[in-house]
Amino acid sequence: MKELSSPLTFFYKFIFLALWIVGFGAGTHKVLLAGPDDPRWSQYMIVWAALSIFIFFSCGNVKKVTLQGRKLQISNFLRTEEIDVDDIESVDGSTFLSPRLVWFTLKTPCSFGRKITFIPALRKVRGIGKHPLVQELAEELKL
Repeated sequence: MKELSSPLTFFYKFIFLALWIVGFGAGTHKVLLAGPDDPRWSQYMIVWAALSIFIFFSCGNVKKVTLQGRKLQISNFLRTEEIDVDDIESVDGSTFLSPRLVWFTLKTPCSFGRKITFIPALRKVRGIGKHPLVQELAEELKL
């Protein structure tokens, strides 16, 4: 069994998202409570909403992924599903996001959808480019 996901997956999926939404709101409570009359209010609301949406769509959708033989075990921490690696159409990853994301595109959708996104384990290699796991998986799965 090979754990593909980072041990920090739960943190990014639940805790980081909650800390951002609540923490930013609490940190700027004076401006937010000032109301629309304060010119800073709309700036903070736009920045807070935009970054919250970005963080939600990049980190809130990640799954815990484990490779076991020719099967992928995918979990959203509430339920787990197994997918055969032959159902994978492609493997790709983000280039500039932090944390880096890796995703599988499936030939047929599963209950989690057609695209399974996860945060891979951290590597010592830094810089611009996709996570090395993208290339490793593409070669290992012969995609």
